[in-house]
Amino acid sequence: MERFILFLHVLGAVAMGFYLLAPLIVAKLGKMEGEAKQGVLSIMRSLNTYAQYGLVLELLTGLYLFLQDDYSVLWIALTFVLFVLIGAFGGMMGGPLRRALDGIRERRDISAELRKLQVFGLMVCVSFVAILFVMMFHRLFA
Repeated sequence: MERFILFLHVLGAVAMGFYLLAPLIVAKLGKMEGEAKQGVLSIMRSLNTYAQYGLVLELLTGLYLFLQDDYSVLWIALTFVLFVLIGAFGGMMGGPLRRALDGIRERRDISAELRKLQVFGLMVCVSFVAILFVMMFHRLFA
C-alpha cells in the first residue's frame, strides 16, 4: 500500500512539473502575437489547473507518507511553508492568466498581466525546486 501511495505522490509531483517551465514559457509570450499568444495562455491556464490538482494529490498522499515515518521539526516546517507558497503562487497565476486571455479577446494591453505572470511563475518555480530539494535530501534537515 505504501508503494502505491508513493507512486501517487510522485504522480502528483509530475503533474506539478509545469511550474518548472512556467517562467520560460512566460518569457516567450512577449515575442508572440494574437492567436499564438492566446493559445499559449490558454494552455498555461489548463496546465496551472492540473498542477493545482497535483498539489491536492501531494497534500493527501504526503500526509499519509508523513505519518509512516519520523521527520524533524525543521523538515516539517520547511515542507509546510514551501507547500503553502506553491499553492499561493500557483493560485495567484490564475487571475492574470484569465485577465490576459480576456484582454487579448478585447484587444487590450496585457503587459501588466504578463509582468505578474513573470513574477508568480518565477516564484512558484523557485518554491517547487526548493520543495523537491527538501524532499530528496530530507536527511539534511534531520
